[in-house]
Amino acid sequence: MPALPACLVLMLALTGLAAAGTPTSIDALVQRALEANAELRFTEAEVAAARGQRTQAGLWQNPELSGDYGERRVRDAGGALAEDGFTRGASLTQTFEFPGKGSLRKALAHKDVELAQLGLEQFRRTLAGQVRRLALTYVTTAANARAAEETAERGTALTRLLKDRPAAGTQALLEMRVIEGSLLELQKAAQEAVLARDEARIALNTLLGWPASQPLNLAETPGLPPDALPPLDVLVLRGLSNNLQLKARTLELEKAARAVTAAKLDIAPDFSIGPFFSQERAGEDETGYGVTLSTTLPLWNWNQGNIATAQARRVQADALLLDARRKVEAEIARRHRAHQVHLRLAQQIPAETVEALREAADLADRNYRTGAIALPLYLEVQREAINARRLRGEALLAAWESWLDLQLLTGGWETNPKEHP
Repeated sequence: MPALPACLVLMLALTGLAAAGTPTSIDALVQRALEANAELRFTEAEVAAARGQRTQAGLWQNPELSGDYGERRVRDAGGALAEDGFTRGASLTQTFEFPGKGSLRKALAHKDVELAQLGLEQFRRTLAGQVRRLALTYVTTAANARAAEETAERGTALTRLLKDRPAAGTQALLEMRVIEGSLLELQKAAQEAVLARDEARIALNTLLGWPASQPLNLAETPGLPPDALPPLDVLVLRGLSNNLQLKARTLELEKAARAVTAAKLDIAPDFSIGPFFSQERAGEDETGYGVTLSTTLPLWNWNQGNIATAQARRVQADALLLDARRKVEAEIARRHRAHQVHLRLAQQIPAETVEALREAADLADRNYRTGAIALPLYLEVQREAINARRLRGEALLAAWESWLDLQLLTGGWETNPKEHP
């Protein structure tokens, strides 16, 4: 293998080992996505493209140079050729737009830049929210998978123990079969949790620009999100003032209004002016100098179609802004209510309860082996331990998703998904 490819392979291998062995924070993943996401680079290039068009909109038209040359023959009254010569001329003209056209064009281009910048900021916030959401999903589903696998392994060890014991009658045989049947459900739950964990990891690696198979090792365990949300009316006011999509709709309305003015002004004539030179030589030498001026006359085309189109676009932009305001207000109300419900549910299943049920499941396993408890109690404890962890994880994840959505809808305030007591 050549030296350079070998070095690249080694670097990739070391990167993968570091990601797998070194715990990574969710903040570090967000920073990585903001630095390496390919779609973000595309959106940044859109801003650069809009700025280029704004620069282009402020440039003057190039001057136009024209010339002509031809032969000139002079004949006498009898039609005989009297003189033979040439005629030639040249002109240099510069086109000037009607006052106001250039400033309107630059204003429209500037609105495009502002829209592109808003789109970039919206994408950055959305990307950060997606990374946080996927990271929380990965941590939650990984914990569910570990718990289900632990319970399944405990049940497998118990069935092995029961099989190794001497036959103790029909009841013992039936109990062993019941445990084996319950293992199927536990194994299914474990596989589903592993699948959800791997799907979150693959989606997260895609956003981070890493190989899909690269392992993750997240250091943080999500706890309860902050429960001190502002009142709903305050959140709605913040959303109507700071929501980036609403700001974009407002800019689109302003741009549409300027486009109507530009369409009406477009019928105003531009004019070209510049010096000219002409010379005719056929016996006599005639030379002319002067200034040429040309303009268009708006006789038939008054730009009625473009004006009507621009006015219709303005009506559309106004309607879209009104619709967006209503949707943002409704979505804030939905997300606020969802956050309250899921936060209350997560608070009703504290981490201490989940840990106590896990310890109870281990205790039930030891006591069932000695015959101290019956099979139904053993199975019920195992099942409730799994369900409690799953329900708490789902409630935490849903509460954090609502929290992140509210951040995006209201313009955002920075909160990291760390443990909150």
